[in-house]
Amino acid sequence: MKTILIPFDFSENARKALEYAMQLAKIVESNLYLYHVLHESPYKLATATNEQEMEKLIKKDEDEKTRALKEEIYKALLTLKISFPSEKIKAKAEYNPLIVEKIISVTKELDADLIVMGTHGASGIKKFLFGSNTSNMIARSDIPVLAIPQHFGYSTVRTILYASDLENPEAELDRLIPFARSAHAGIDLLHFDYGPDEIKKTDEEVAKIIKRTGYLDIRFVKQAADVEVPLLKQIRHFMEINHPQWLVMFTRERSMWDKLLLGSKTEDMANTLKLPLLSFKKTE
Repeated sequence: MKTILIPFDFSENARKALEYAMQLAKIVESNLYLYHVLHESPYKLATATNEQEMEKLIKKDEDEKTRALKEEIYKALLTLKISFPSEKIKAKAEYNPLIVEKIISVTKELDADLIVMGTHGASGIKKFLFGSNTSNMIARSDIPVLAIPQHFGYSTVRTILYASDLENPEAELDRLIPFARSAHAGIDLLHFDYGPDEIKKTDEEVAKIIKRTGYLDIRFVKQAADVEVPLLKQIRHFMEINHPQWLVMFTRERSMWDKLLLGSKTEDMANTLKLPLLSFKKTE
């Protein structure tokens, strides 16, 4: 990974995500870019009597917030007791009323490999699923998003749990393996079988695909699905036994897999998100 972008809103959850990203970046030898989007109230900007004064107000706020971001970096480094070369970690605040769109645009400009964001805890779990900046980022970004749960502390990434519908595992492994390789982690490819499906790959095809990747640390696990139990609850049960450090999902709007995923109860997702969720957007 060359660059990790951390959208930052000065919340405690964002600070935890920053600390997590710093520790991850040390392992994968990545650059970090801390980014804040100012979306000022139009009432404040309306106090400007002309366009020049408005631009001056925006520039003042951008400079103040950029200094505040640098202070957050300094405090995080002190907390973690780690060092980071100054050329490998940057911070910037910019004005834009469209938060998610601006973050995605900057991520593309930087050619970043990963976005690391915090979720918003118990009061915000519905926001995570239905409209928060994090969920919007997951839904709209072509760049993978790593969502860090509230109060989650960094631990070495030894195993990545990749929950797959087996529709296109070859392309998905091609995207996932670079992350696993950078983190020196194994991959558990987990599939819950809901019965015959013409779209998904057979066990033999999956075995050949895994062999072709050349990545030796991949384990294929297939389990019979229980139609009476929400999919996320079955995934959570597997995690409780096997203790992966990341959960990975490839999501596409309105696929059968996503209906099973989003059809689960909110508390099931809350429990599942006790570990980071790395989300990729499916390619058609």
